[in-house]
Amino acid sequence: MLLPNGNIEFQKQQLWTAIVQAKQDGLGNEEIIENVREALPSSMVAYAETVLKQIDFRAKLSRSVVEFDLDFLFQVIYESVIAGTSDEEILSICAEHCTLNQYEFVRYALEYIHFNRMPSQWEQNNVYQEMIEIVNISPIESLFKYIESIKNIYLKQIGYEVVQKYLYNLFLSNKQISYFTDLANKSRDNFIKNYCYRTAVLVARVTGNPVDLKLAGDGSIILREPKYLDSDIATNEIVSSNILTMEQAGKLLVDTLEDFNINAKYVDAKNGPTFNRIRVKLGRGVSYKKVEDIGNDLVQQLGEELGLKVAPMVSVVPGGVVFDIPRLDRQFAYFRDYFTFDGEPDIYSVSIPGGVDVDGTYVEIPLYSDNVTHILGGGRTRGGKSQFEKAAILYLVRRYPPSVVRLALSDVKRVTFGKFDGLPHLVAPVARDAESTANLLDYLVEEMELRYQEFECHSSIETIAQYNLRFAPDFVMPRVICLIDECFDLLSDDNYCDRIETALMKLLAKAGGAGIHVLLYTQRPDKNVIDPLIRSNFPAKTAFVTTRPEDSCIILGDDKDKRAVYLLGYGDFLYKTTEVLRLQALYVADDEDPEYFQQLLLEAKNQNDPYTAWQSGLDFDEFVANLYGERNSKDIGKSKATAVTKTKQHKTDFEGSFNFKVQLDEEARNSILNLHQKGYQLDEIVKAVFNLSRQDGRSYKKFRNVVEEFLNSLKGGEEDDI
Repeated sequence: MLLPNGNIEFQKQQLWTAIVQAKQDGLGNEEIIENVREALPSSMVAYAETVLKQIDFRAKLSRSVVEFDLDFLFQVIYESVIAGTSDEEILSICAEHCTLNQYEFVRYALEYIHFNRMPSQWEQNNVYQEMIEIVNISPIESLFKYIESIKNIYLKQIGYEVVQKYLYNLFLSNKQISYFTDLANKSRDNFIKNYCYRTAVLVARVTGNPVDLKLAGDGSIILREPKYLDSDIATNEIVSSNILTMEQAGKLLVDTLEDFNINAKYVDAKNGPTFNRIRVKLGRGVSYKKVEDIGNDLVQQLGEELGLKVAPMVSVVPGGVVFDIPRLDRQFAYFRDYFTFDGEPDIYSVSIPGGVDVDGTYVEIPLYSDNVTHILGGGRTRGGKSQFEKAAILYLVRRYPPSVVRLALSDVKRVTFGKFDGLPHLVAPVARDAESTANLLDYLVEEMELRYQEFECHSSIETIAQYNLRFAPDFVMPRVICLIDECFDLLSDDNYCDRIETALMKLLAKAGGAGIHVLLYTQRPDKNVIDPLIRSNFPAKTAFVTTRPEDSCIILGDDKDKRAVYLLGYGDFLYKTTEVLRLQALYVADDEDPEYFQQLLLEAKNQNDPYTAWQSGLDFDEFVANLYGERNSKDIGKSKATAVTKTKQHKTDFEGSFNFKVQLDEEARNSILNLHQKGYQLDEIVKAVFNLSRQDGRSYKKFRNVVEEFLNSLKGGEEDDI
């Protein structure tokens, strides 16, 4: 890179040109500087370094900027963290490819993931072993520092458990009060401080020595002296929930409400696995609306004192208003901790797992109850829907034999239910697209009709519960649970949405009495996609965390209930029937403990089935073959469902003929009357009951006239068939 003699400016111009050419040829900055250093004086070396910096800066500014979807960005970051990529590497790459706003999002996402992600069982075991080694070879203060360096709340909880056990052993070894107070002063973690001070109080009471520990190190935590002094129950006193801290938090909350001119009185507090619940009683004349949306104000007022990072959920309960404060040491409710599958199942009362409430009480969802029957659920990604669904399926197939429970599964995402393929409980292979789902639902509609025909053969039997009470356990009519994941994709499919909607409306209208239950889930509960008639026929709702308040309102069926927005994700959900419960769903952990998961599946396949199941005689494969035989394969799904009139054992196909007599059976009359009472217009009723619109021409007019005559006859007191 030798330059001819001349003035300085000319040389700089030549050097600039030479460096640009070298960069285009692929030379690195270090190679270029080395060549300049060998050929030119030191003043030109400094100039070359400046030129390289300017070129690099311009290259960064001239690169194309891509606006990434934030959900996609979060998922990529999460996968990178799990893979072991360092924060520095992630931030460096994102600084290169993201906008400033997205880069800021990345920083907060990293903090959130480190804090909230559920570590694998291997990682938990590894951290636990490392803590035990620290305790065995180093002073406990080293363990305190190690725990303080951990960001993840679940790994911190492991550390707290190790600390509690170690403090209990120290308590039994007759350590002095000052030893524990000194330990408390050496830790900056408030939980560890509390454990140390509580142990000091226990020692003081056992030894009879006076101690004044009403305030913790910083004066913010009031301690309660234990009522029991027996060393056998000392562990319970040390590891007991921070109820006293919660009482103090409740009084602090009441004081803060007073600052907002909201008169309230502290009632009590409860500790749940996901959140702590503080109940207050509002003063006379204070409206709930004044506290309904106060969550964000509490974050900025009490964020440091209560550890609030997100707004707490505020709800009305009998006797007061509750504030759900997220726990910093949140716990998971593991599926395997709640079931042993010993003993015979109750074949009359089929249920699925719900979750754990704020009292730590396990709550089940009874499908046999009239308040449940069908369930509508939804929530955003990482809300916990898939875990809830897998827990329900795993419980059903392991608890009940195929003669008692059958499953119909639809999974268009193809990743959630695939591992359940091959189970004897399935009425058909897992449906993985709109077409196979439409076939599955049509099959269930036909199965429903055959079941009601069976009921007609026995006097006074109208439901599956009555049928099984009369004939079981010698003869059992199995319940069929149809679980559909991501119905938004199905109902957005132009080719099959009509068939799917029609089948769903028929099933939701009366399949519950026949023992066929629909569980419908989606990430996007769009009101323009899911027909209001479909949504209104779900007596039970399960709302996981949503991104938008309107999604919460749609799922819960209440245009004022936005509480699902304040849920914490990862299985935290609202279960609504006649009341609303906030539960922590059970975590199956099929990825962390695959041996246990596969063991239950194997037991489900090989379990003893001592019952004889009622059979409708309807084979799924034959049904689909006949269905395809009646349709042109190119038009399947695109055409409207054929309008038919049903008698007890016969169906008449009216396609292509208009000289037919329409007979409304009891199902059609009830549906028409129900929709009419709800204010539906004639064309809407014909669409909902017969799946016909004005585009169907004479068929539509024929049925519309029949419906109109039927409604007019009711006004005149006649209820006979037309």
